[in-house]
Amino acid sequence: MSENATNEMTDLRDDLERDEDTLAFEDVAFDEIEEIDEDAADDLYSPDVLAGNPQDLVQKVQQLEERNQQLMRVAADFDNYRRRQEREREDLVNFAGQKIIESLLPVLDNFERALQAEVKPEDVANFVEGTRMIQKQFIDILQRAGVTLMDTVGTPFDPAFHEAIAVEDSDEHPDQTVLAEFQKGYLLNGRLVRPAIVKVSNAG
Repeated sequence: MSENATNEMTDLRDDLERDEDTLAFEDVAFDEIEEIDEDAADDLYSPDVLAGNPQDLVQKVQQLEERNQQLMRVAADFDNYRRRQEREREDLVNFAGQKIIESLLPVLDNFERALQAEVKPEDVANFVEGTRMIQKQFIDILQRAGVTLMDTVGTPFDPAFHEAIAVEDSDEHPDQTVLAEFQKGYLLNGRLVRPAIVKVSNAG
């Protein structure tokens, strides 16, 4: 994995851990406030308070109202926090590919310039070389993003990474050896993105 990709994954993991810590704090805070309200209600309806000074009853009611207001404020703050986190997560999903797209746009620009150029017969070799340079630029960007090309020809056939569309009898290769590749396969940080389409041997 590239350093930039590693840093981005680390930042994302840290954000998720902070979210989990915050959610855990929310649960504790709500539990504590609910316990305060239950205790206040028990105090309000206790025989001592009901049989005592009416002013004490009024004071208990005021305390209960204050704690109820506190609970409502905390609940509103946490609701706003949850909504903000939801928006941020949606943005992360919707715009997760923005950096890689920004990196690929110069490649597209170079292709457009190449296609707009008038290529004379004597310039074909230079045109091909320029196209190869653009291809290398594209591959370098993919590699920095963690994409790797699978090396398949001559390796044992693996259905987890290869898709066989042809079989050829061969006495020169072990059975189920990849003889040819029709379409390249790619991995992203070790995870399969696209299997390689191959031809395999049949040793008979």
